Amino acid sequence: MVRCATLNVKGLNSNAKRRLLLLELKSLKADIVFLQETHFDGNSSFRFASHLYPTVYSAIHNRRRVGVAVLIAARCPLRVESSIMDPQGRYIILRGHLSDKPIILCNIYAPNTSQIPFLTRVLRKVFVDDSCSPIPMVLLGRDFNAIFSGSMDRLALPGKPIHS
Repeated sequence: MVRCATLNVKGLNSNAKRRLLLLELKSLKADIVFLQETHFDGNSSFRFASHLYPTVYSAIHNRRRVGVAVLIAARCPLRVESSIMDPQGRYIILRGHLSDKPIILCNIYAPNTSQIPFLTRVLRKVFVDDSCSPIPMVLLGRDFNAIFSGSMDRLALPGKPIHS
């Protein structure tokens, strides 16, 4: 069994924050970790690799905002064969095999607006190759920046309507 975790980390350029995250991931015993909102600059993702998670895939934006990463533990039997990294730092799609079974890993950090068109575009890239046999398992780590219920998820201020 492979253990997965998905976290919105709200920035990881601080050494202290990266250390705290690694301690948390060690306690979770996560094999595959999906991180959103990493805010990595050009070299931070490489500094993030550790003996626990030697393999790091990251999609970064050139202005240290947004960003997603997938961390793979040393003990994880995942073989990645291809990857798609968004140049805007919003998604990563990894295709490979997990213990000889085909798998697709997708990590998404959706924008604050126009989530549906964005997600449609990304998920089409995930499911574009239907020639795989057997059909691959899909693991999705995500922050869709969407709400389930406007009345429960948004605070209405007096005299202002709740936005949809």
